[in-house]
Amino acid sequence: MKGYVVGSGDPINLVNVYAPQSTAAKLSLWNELAGIIDPSVGLWVLSGDFNAVRSSDERKNSNFKPACAENFNNFIFSSDLHEYPMQGRKFTCIRDNGKKLSKLDRFLVCSDFFIKWPSACVRVLASQFSDHCPILLELVDLKFGPKPFRVYNSWIGKPGYEDAVKEALVGFDSFDPSDSCLTAKFARIRAQLKIWRDKFLAKESELEKTALAELETLESDMENRELSEDEEWSLVENKNLIKETEIRRNLDIKQRARLRWAVDGDENSKFFHALVNNRKIVNAIHGLSIDGVWCTKSAKIKHKVLSFFRDRFKEPASVRPDLLLSWY
Repeated sequence: MKGYVVGSGDPINLVNVYAPQSTAAKLSLWNELAGIIDPSVGLWVLSGDFNAVRSSDERKNSNFKPACAENFNNFIFSSDLHEYPMQGRKFTCIRDNGKKLSKLDRFLVCSDFFIKWPSACVRVLASQFSDHCPILLELVDLKFGPKPFRVYNSWIGKPGYEDAVKEALVGFDSFDPSDSCLTAKFARIRAQLKIWRDKFLAKESELEKTALAELETLESDMENRELSEDEEWSLVENKNLIKETEIRRNLDIKQRARLRWAVDGDENSKFFHALVNNRKIVNAIHGLSIDGVWCTKSAKIKHKVLSFFRDRFKEPASVRPDLLLSWY
């Protein structure tokens, strides 16, 4: 099916999959789907019963076929598809009165869909009339309050950074309680740094464009004549500026991804942004099952989490013995 995502206007292609049983037939289906997927015509979402698992952990008390799993994983990788972690349950297919469990149903989305909705939630619903559990893809973004503002290490030492922090605290009056005062300080610093960041990135982008244009002109002139001393100096400076800008961006991506790159200087930033979004998805709380009911209201989720940890770390003794008395 082809259509548009409500509220965003993005074109989307939805494919309903019901894969066959044999490994050869499924491989033929993966090849056919890989030929159909075209990122230029919009976003892609594949859902349904793929009749295949990606690892042995997705099966319980049933046969695992490594060749079938390898074909399935190769198809996902080659088609640049991503999968959201499932909430609620680990398996979607229940057979032989619960003796055999498998994860056969799933959502596979293209990288653009994955990056656009990194906080989407895939939830497994209860199975009532079938041996397969329904799965639900929700694009609702829960609001648990303001997100933390990330300061990149590459910003420290840049012109105007320290001045922006100092300017944010000019005229700030401390108040009680101290934790609320500290939160207010951080809020002012965050707001001022956002203004500095936008100006810094805009200026950096403008300088980079100018350097690239001058570098292209100088390299073209090199083929027809000898460069003067000033032009040689300008050539070196422009190259250093472009290199420093790229290094700073790579450092930011490495800090976001929290992993060491296999090769320093790899420019495949889209891949690493996908890794970052995957980390966010794994750590995100999309909802909780409270008294057997799936809840997505942020206020109730916060209250339940607070109650859980408060009860877990609460001391059972109401009166503690005096330390001096324990010496005798």
